[in-house]
Amino acid sequence: MKPALIFISFFLLFNAHSRAQSAAHTSMDKIAEQHNIACSSELRQLAQMTLKQNPHRMLAYNEKPGDLHLFNALAVSSYRDRDSHVTFHGVKNVNGSCDTSVTESYILQTTCADARHEAFSKWDFQGKLNTRTMVLKSLRIKGKQAFLTEQFATLCLVTTRQVISNPVP
Repeated sequence: MKPALIFISFFLLFNAHSRAQSAAHTSMDKIAEQHNIACSSELRQLAQMTLKQNPHRMLAYNEKPGDLHLFNALAVSSYRDRDSHVTFHGVKNVNGSCDTSVTESYILQTTCADARHEAFSKWDFQGKLNTRTMVLKSLRIKGKQAFLTEQFATLCLVTTRQVISNPVP
């Protein structure tokens, strides 16, 4: 193999590895490194799955620094066309394992009927919370729901929620 091709191959491999490493690091990792938080590993994994490589900032709620039973943080995550609020919870349950949840809210500049058809067509309809809010259940992701609420007849407030109950250690 020619030296130039070897260098280019190494460069591409190193660059892909660097991107994979940076993709795995979120603000949750920084918080977990600096503080002793409940459900650290589960929350890190959930943040990586949720935030991906999107730019974000996170603020942990830490009124009782020694509380190892409950953790809460809110992040603002930036997408190409909008920002969203993402809330993470981690709680030690009575069995000593961790249950976690993530809730994300954002506005779509379309009606909820259109959002349902375009973005949530493969979700089951579960019902309505009121006349303007429909509840949907993901068919692909266990424990995930979406709440679509009409806003001013032209916007849709979307909130997704995923609750993860972890088995006993």
